[in-house]
Amino acid sequence: MRAVMKGRDLEGLAFLGKVESVNVEFCDDKKTLAKVVVKTTDGDEVESECIPVRAAGKISIVIKHYLRMGIGKYIITNEKSVGNVDTEGEDETEDRQTS
Repeated sequence: MRAVMKGRDLEGLAFLGKVESVNVEFCDDKKTLAKVVVKTTDGDEVESECIPVRAAGKISIVIKHYLRMGIGKYIITNEKSVGNVDTEGEDETEDRQTS
């Protein structure tokens, strides 16, 4: 059984780099309703509720764009130590000019 999430939450997963692939499945024979199915990097599958086909298509396109752009490569994880340029370096009080 797949977990059910909202479409915007599926997009959030993609933005965080947790999505491996995305697919759209029809919910009825008339093909008026569909759901977005996402395979995560953990191997789980998550789906949206049944929504109009046009909305499901838009969600899947956004997720595909995130995957194509490689957004997940820019997420800071615990595996790497990334410093913040605003807090590292010289002390600002030493660089101030005296008036």
